[in-house]
Amino acid sequence: MTEAATKSRPAAIYLLIALEAVLAFLGLFSGSQFLIDPSGGTHDMDTSILEGTPVGDFALVGVLFVTAYGILPILAIFGLWKLPRWRWTDAVNKWTGQNWAWTATAATGVILIVWIVVEVMYIGSPDGFPRFLQVMMSLDGIVILALAFLPRVRAFTKLSD
Repeated sequence: MTEAATKSRPAAIYLLIALEAVLAFLGLFSGSQFLIDPSGGTHDMDTSILEGTPVGDFALVGVLFVTAYGILPILAIFGLWKLPRWRWTDAVNKWTGQNWAWTATAATGVILIVWIVVEVMYIGSPDGFPRFLQVMMSLDGIVILALAFLPRVRAFTKLSD
């Protein structure tokens, strides 16, 4: 039996799961499109906006999107739902005092915010670039972090011995 079976999930956990699910869908879809077409054509973008960045095409962006915005949120969803305790996650669990799922959830929020900051630093918001998407992804990261740090969420994901 997992820890989650003995705890009542706060409403914020359901909201986190929903936000992570949307992020996972977008990350897998968008990332796979960048991997299929690293020129950015499937997103109506071209590599000219990458001038001055450390990458020449969108392949690395695709890998990041699939892993950080696709796979990591899926793991976080599973973890938030089940709260499984695995020995190989003990180092992270001990470091935060929380189940690894909390750490994965908080990490997605941080990664979203850092990505947008770095993106804006390198390419800004050029004409034709989806500024709305930059704002929405930043807000998603902020909301995920804010929800993760709610006392009820931290109590739900807190390690119990």
